[in-house]
Amino acid sequence: MKFSASALFGALSLALVSLAPTPVQACERECQVNVSLAFADKYKVVSNDYFTILSQKLDESLFYGVPEDLKEPVVKAFQDDITKVKTVWDDALFKTVFDTIFKDEPKFKGDCNNPRRVKQPPLGVNWVMSDCHKMDYICGNPPSICHFLPMIKHRISSKLTNQLVTLIDGDSSDLFTKYLSLSLTKVVEDYPGLEEYRANFHANLDQIMDTVGSLATKEFAGDGQWKSGWDNEIKELLLTFP
Repeated sequence: MKFSASALFGALSLALVSLAPTPVQACERECQVNVSLAFADKYKVVSNDYFTILSQKLDESLFYGVPEDLKEPVVKAFQDDITKVKTVWDDALFKTVFDTIFKDEPKFKGDCNNPRRVKQPPLGVNWVMSDCHKMDYICGNPPSICHFLPMIKHRISSKLTNQLVTLIDGDSSDLFTKYLSLSLTKVVEDYPGLEEYRANFHANLDQIMDTVGSLATKEFAGDGQWKSGWDNEIKELLLTFP
C-alpha cells in the first residue's frame, strides 16, 4: 500500500503534536473566584476581631461623663451602625482580594511556559506541592500563586489595613462621618436630654476609634491572627485547579 506525501506528512505532524508537552494553563475564572473567596473568608475572621473590640469599647468607654440612664438609646443606635459597617466591609472583601491578586501589578496572569518550570498534570490530576516550589516567577497558573503566597498575603493585608483604618479610625473615618454622627444627631433629636452630652460622645467616640485603628495598623493579620493551618488550606485548594 502506498501513501501520498501529504498523508505521511499529516501523520508525522500528528505524532509530533501528541509528543509535545501540554502547555501550562492559567488559573481561570473558577480558580480565581474560589481562591479569592478562600482568602476573603480568612480575612473576614481576622477583621471580625476589630469590630468586636470596637463594640466592646463602646460599651466600656463611651459614657465617661454621661449619666447611666441615658445609655440605652445611644448604645443601640451605635451598635446597629457597627453591624451595618461590618456588613459593608465583609461584602467588599472578595473584590479587594480578587483585585489584589489578579488585577494589581504584578498580577498573577499571563504565560507560564517561558521558561517552563512545571509540567501540566493530566485532566483530573492535581498539581503537587513541589510544583509550588518550582514555579518561581509570577504568572497565571496555580503553582505560581502558591509559590508567592507570602507576598500575596502581604499585599492583601497592606491594602485591607489601609481600608480598615479609613473605615474606623477617628472622627474623619467613614464609620463616623457616614453612620455614627448621623445616628448621634438622630438620637439627640429623639432624646433631648442627651444634647448637653453631645461633645462627650464625640470625644469618646474619637478616642475609641483611634485606639482600634491603631491596633489594626500595628497587627492586622499578623502572626497572632493568621492561623497556622490557613496557608496549607489555600495551597491545597489552589492545587486542585488545572
